[in-house]
Amino acid sequence: MARKSSNAVDAYAAAVVAGEVPAGKWHRLACERHVRDRGREGTPGFPYRFDVKKAELFFRFAERLKHYRGEWAGQFIRLEPWQKFMTGSVFGWVRTDTGLRRFRTAFNQVPRKNGKTLIAAIVLLYVTFFDGEPGAAGYVIATKRDQARIGFTDSKQLVLSSGLKDRITVMVANLHRKDTSSKLEPLGADHDSTDGLNPNVVLVDEFHAMKDRGMIDVMETGTGARRQPLMYEITTFGDDIVSPWGDQFTYACQILEGVLVDETFFTFTAHADLEDDWQSEAAARKANPNYGVSVNAEDLASKRAKARGIPAAAAAYRQKHLNQLVNATAPCLSLEGWKAGQSIWIEDEMRGQPCYVGVDLASKIDLCALSYLFPPTGSRASWRVIQRLWTPGDTLPDRSHRDRAPYPVWVDQGWIMAPAGVSLDHDLVRQEILAGRKLFKILQIGFDPWHADTPIKNLTTLDGFPPDQVLEVRQTFQGMSSACLAMQADILGGLVDARSCPVTAWAVSNTVGQIDGKDNLMFVKGKSRGRIDPVVSLTIARALAIRNPELKPRKAAAVWV
Repeated sequence: MARKSSNAVDAYAAAVVAGEVPAGKWHRLACERHVRDRGREGTPGFPYRFDVKKAELFFRFAERLKHYRGEWAGQFIRLEPWQKFMTGSVFGWVRTDTGLRRFRTAFNQVPRKNGKTLIAAIVLLYVTFFDGEPGAAGYVIATKRDQARIGFTDSKQLVLSSGLKDRITVMVANLHRKDTSSKLEPLGADHDSTDGLNPNVVLVDEFHAMKDRGMIDVMETGTGARRQPLMYEITTFGDDIVSPWGDQFTYACQILEGVLVDETFFTFTAHADLEDDWQSEAAARKANPNYGVSVNAEDLASKRAKARGIPAAAAAYRQKHLNQLVNATAPCLSLEGWKAGQSIWIEDEMRGQPCYVGVDLASKIDLCALSYLFPPTGSRASWRVIQRLWTPGDTLPDRSHRDRAPYPVWVDQGWIMAPAGVSLDHDLVRQEILAGRKLFKILQIGFDPWHADTPIKNLTTLDGFPPDQVLEVRQTFQGMSSACLAMQADILGGLVDARSCPVTAWAVSNTVGQIDGKDNLMFVKGKSRGRIDPVVSLTIARALAIRNPELKPRKAAAVWV
């Protein structure tokens, strides 16, 4: 049994972690994060604490409001345990120094009919009119103004049904409170007309439908002057991982998995796992925390029955009622296996050791990767990896925001080199290889042929590398499938060790694959959730090792300097 707790948020998290509440992976990890963070309170480097009273203050506000439609119309709202966890986390976690909210973004993915819009409307009212922010401004945004009006209308109807209209003035497309100069309005998707707004709370409704991040970025930028702004985002699952929703979902997953750290980002996802039997009632219960409350069991059973015989209906049911990613390519590398393979060692341990070098030049304006790959030995079962990664320094903040990756932190930690300028000089790679052959016994060097003509020519004609030592590794099924399959198996088995390089771990979590009719596998940049260049360079080196497993180090003085 889970340990009993005096507050609803702790109690729910403990019950989920203990397996007493059915929960999918991301649901469980969100609760594990809360439990873990409670244990971090008061420790160095963790400037947050959980304020039970602030969480309960929100609960009391919410439960003084009344339902305005359906079978519960006129009755007081009662928050379910999962709703208390989701909202209590947002309002209970605060900074220890100021008492202001910890979380600036709340990304919540809940299947249809679980009441997520109602809860979002309560959050909007609370933060806009009862949060103590002078001149507060709340907005609802969506792809269309009509969609934005749905969340706004819920807030308006809560005011009308709950006796708040003596404090909040209700208009067709505006709620406002004169004594605090606060207002709440719906907006359309035309972000060009929203510059200059100063929101302190924004509801992003049906995030999965957003075609671009323009409106979201404008609103996030506008919150800069607020003391404790909140971007409150709600959605069901989308079907395109390469999209604004896909980026946000991936970012959320990477935080929960510990790949990235963002202490100001809260995320909650209710879902069934892909390995669950989607046709079962158990999967429906697992994905729908309001099952039997606002989610009608008979209605879901009817939808399942229809879905069994119609593939399109099955996809829709799984996406909208189970929050399963059914139409997008899933990650194909094991992050758990990657983590299991990491250990602590220093580069000097590999001095004089034979290795293969893989290079992914990619674009001069993004990320460039070089991997030194050291084969296993009689005393070491794992492949060891030393990464060299570059990115232009002058555009670092913009690309960090675009890629949802802490590039500046990784630069400070020494995992990425960021030379000045807006683009990279590919001669940096050549200079690294020349430095590397003084330290390691380079067996072969492999390049993705894209933009590699000049580096290959310079290495062979100017630097003394024989032509059969500097090779192209074409990014095709024929050129890469064996290496991709080998990397997939080795990572799953915990047999790849890159000294806990966080950039490579991030790339591993981003990587998706494409399989052809012969079960060949290839890692695909265009379908992946984010940048995968460190994985591509590593796989190029692995391709060389597969081609030449018995290759011995050359002894020519022209090569080994």
